[in-house]
Amino acid sequence: MSEKERQFYTIDETLEAVRIAFAQYPSQLNLLRVIWPMVFGDGTYISPDNRRGTVWAKFPGKAKLIPSGEDDLKQHIMDQLNRWPPAANRLAGICSRIFGVPAAPGNSPEPGAVPGIWIDIDMTGFVCLQCGHCCRTLNYRDGCSVSDYQRWQDLGREDILAWVGTIREKGRVTACRIWMLPGTNQFAGECPWLKPMSGRQHYVCSIHDIRPTICRQYPGSRKHARLTGCRGV
Repeated sequence: MSEKERQFYTIDETLEAVRIAFAQYPSQLNLLRVIWPMVFGDGTYISPDNRRGTVWAKFPGKAKLIPSGEDDLKQHIMDQLNRWPPAANRLAGICSRIFGVPAAPGNSPEPGAVPGIWIDIDMTGFVCLQCGHCCRTLNYRDGCSVSDYQRWQDLGREDILAWVGTIREKGRVTACRIWMLPGTNQFAGECPWLKPMSGRQHYVCSIHDIRPTICRQYPGSRKHARLTGCRGV
C-alpha cells in the first residue's frame, strides 16, 4: 500500500491519536461500549441506563458498577492504555474500532524496526477543499509537540514561537500549547497563520511547509474527516 493508504504510528503516537480522536469526535458511547472490554478485559462492560440518564461501568476487580459520564469513560480508557499498553495485536484491534479502518501491528519502514501499528487510513484520492474548517474550529491547542517547538527553534522562527505557550522543567521545554496571544496566557480565537485567499471563500496556511505535526496528520482517516466536519472529498 502507498503512504496515502496506510500510516505507521509508534505506540506513543498511536495512543496520542486515540486521545485526539476521543477529544474531537462527537458522542461515541456505542464505540466505548465495544472497546471497553478490549481495554479492561473479559467481564468488564458499559451499560447505559436510559431511565436514569446515566452510564454504569464495570471495572476489573470491582464488584459494584460505577456511574460514569462519557468523558470519564474516555479518561479511564486513556489512563489504562498509557499505564499498561496492551499487546500489539489487541491495540491494533482497538485502533481498528476507533478509526473504522483495518489496523495491524508491525515495524516502522525506516531502519531500526521500531514496533508500532500500521493503520489503513483510506485517504487515496482525498482532496482538501481549503475551507479552513479544521483550522478555525477543531481543538488543536494541545497538539503542538516538543519536536515542533525544537524545529521552529532550529529555523529561527521566533515569529511562530511567540504564539506558543510552553511548560518547562529545569529549563527544558516539556510540553507546548498553541496558539497563544503573544505576551499573554490567552488562546487566540483562530489560528494566526490561516489567511483567506483573495476573492474566494478559501484559505491558505502561511506556514504550510513547517506547520505543526497535528496539522500535517489531519485528517487521520476518512472517518476522522467525516466526524470532525471536514468538507474534503
